[in-house]
Amino acid sequence: MRLTDYRVQSGRYGILALFLLLSTALTSWGQGVCATGTAKGFFSLEKAKVCFGTPVKIIGVPSTISNTGYDFNYDGRTLDKVRTVTSTTFSYTAPGTYTILQVGSGAGLSEGTIYCQTVEVLPLGKVNFTVRACAGRQATIVPALDETNNKYDTYQIGWGDGVVESKKRADFQGTVQHTYANNGPYTVTVVGVYGAPANCSGAPNGSTPINFVGTQTQPTINRLTTVNDNTITLEFQASNGARVQLLQRDASGVYAPTSQTGLSSGTMTVTTNAKQTQCFQLTTQDACGTAGQPSEQVCSLVLNATAASKQNNLSWDAYQGTSTPFRYYRIYRNGSPTNGLIANRNTTTTTDANRIECGTNYCYTLEVTAGPTIVTSASTCVTGIDGDKPTGFTNALVSIEDGKPRVIAGLPATSPSSSYSMVVSRAPAGSTSFQPIGTIGTNAFTDATVDPGTGSYCYVVAYQNKCGQLSDPTKPVCTVLLDSKAAGGIDWTSASPFSNSAVSSYTLEILDTGSNTKKEIPLGTSTHYEPDPNAPVVQTQQYRIIAVDQNGVVSYSNYYTLRIASKVFVPDAFTPNGDQANDVFLVRGLIGDTFRMTIFSRWGEVVYNTTDKTKGWDGLINGEPAMAGQYMYRIEVQDPEGTQTVKTGALLLLR
Repeated sequence: MRLTDYRVQSGRYGILALFLLLSTALTSWGQGVCATGTAKGFFSLEKAKVCFGTPVKIIGVPSTISNTGYDFNYDGRTLDKVRTVTSTTFSYTAPGTYTILQVGSGAGLSEGTIYCQTVEVLPLGKVNFTVRACAGRQATIVPALDETNNKYDTYQIGWGDGVVESKKRADFQGTVQHTYANNGPYTVTVVGVYGAPANCSGAPNGSTPINFVGTQTQPTINRLTTVNDNTITLEFQASNGARVQLLQRDASGVYAPTSQTGLSSGTMTVTTNAKQTQCFQLTTQDACGTAGQPSEQVCSLVLNATAASKQNNLSWDAYQGTSTPFRYYRIYRNGSPTNGLIANRNTTTTTDANRIECGTNYCYTLEVTAGPTIVTSASTCVTGIDGDKPTGFTNALVSIEDGKPRVIAGLPATSPSSSYSMVVSRAPAGSTSFQPIGTIGTNAFTDATVDPGTGSYCYVVAYQNKCGQLSDPTKPVCTVLLDSKAAGGIDWTSASPFSNSAVSSYTLEILDTGSNTKKEIPLGTSTHYEPDPNAPVVQTQQYRIIAVDQNGVVSYSNYYTLRIASKVFVPDAFTPNGDQANDVFLVRGLIGDTFRMTIFSRWGEVVYNTTDKTKGWDGLINGEPAMAGQYMYRIEVQDPEGTQTVKTGALLLLR
């Protein structure tokens, strides 16, 4: 210890003299300077306990102890760190238990003195509490004590009706009750009080006004909804401020409390086996735990659904709740109410036969209205079935579109489902061996696997519902085949109908591929046509039949190009004498697009050549008149289809 570090702020002895007296006695004390020793001082406290804000006062210092100094917040540090004051009063800044160290000198003992005392500074925190209003105008105080207010010796309760009650600390730890003579309102106050030696109290703390309500009304379960197999929700209503507890019926029929509670109104969610009927009640419960009148019994509904042919059968157990009056059951299908209400409580089955489609999913819920309560079951779903063969398509038509047969069928009026398939089968015309070639989810099908120009093809279609059941097939419909059975003409089929009605008429459509123009020739019911063989453009034309049945339904045949051999007419002589008669050797007839004519002399020399079918030889060779006599010709013609015609012979030039 450094002697120069210890100071007493005032006294009769100098610092050096005091430490010379203490040095021997205190050298070995270290941290525990409050330990008893030969250099023992002394003092008393006016109060060993004081309330926070009240000064601590030191009294009773013997006259034999002098040169005293005090550390009012001694924490065990060594003497060289101690700072003392000579004042004998001190005010603390916070509640707690403190050690006061006295340092002095003993008169005539030639040594320093040490003495310690503890003082407790008591907290004066407000007493926090809540007041619950209970049945029978009974109020219950529930304290919320902490380190700022849990040391009072007694607690003074002013009930607000003139009654003041004092409770010891041990009696104030739980709940304190009081019964009023009327409904109030009242404001309760609580003050913490310390007895001797502190003899002080904290600031009063009051409650919000208490109003006692009259007899609570019966709580109501307004709605019970089964959410799924494991969850039920309940919406409830009770008196304003009323606490409610949910009870659930067990297997023995006894209602037992659950952990579900609420206040005034709200929703409760219960986890339970919702695949079985579950029943519930609500009871009101005041702050003192007193149960009030229970609600009506409300029970869940469990709906079952099974599929039969063209109908769904629904069943359930009769409603077990006690809410009155029972009004009706109502069935919902896919979220929409079905027709009719079931007013008989004991009715437990019904049938839905309203347009039940095979393969369609139907989801049902059952709702009961009883008194103020609506109970809704969980949704149960079933897939419709149909034991009957579905109705087939009403008619069918086949036509050639974009070079392929296309089949279209009319939907059956009694099969309104938007989900169906059309099964298409095909056979060559004249055959009854139809083979399936495709299934499509619409009523139109294009057969891309055949060439309608190679033959007539017949089709039947069948309606297939979502369960895979097939209707009877339609009557066969066949494509109109256009081809040529004899040279110079075209023919088309008529034995097999293209629709379900007889043919009314045919029209021949002629398309000129050279000029890209077309015309139509009505042919009545004829099935044969011969074009004019001398028509100059007959070899560049395509033909198609437009067939119309008695109902105005139209079907198109395949396109067909009639091949007619080129016809070349060559004169055997000409007279190029300028008389405007037979002056030019000119070829005539049905000539194709490619043309070449060559004239040879009798010695095989080429004297004339042209590729223009409109021009001929005028009898000149190199601008000079050719000699009269015999010449040879070679004429080459090629039609649009590539067929080549060559004609040779002799011609006579006459002057």
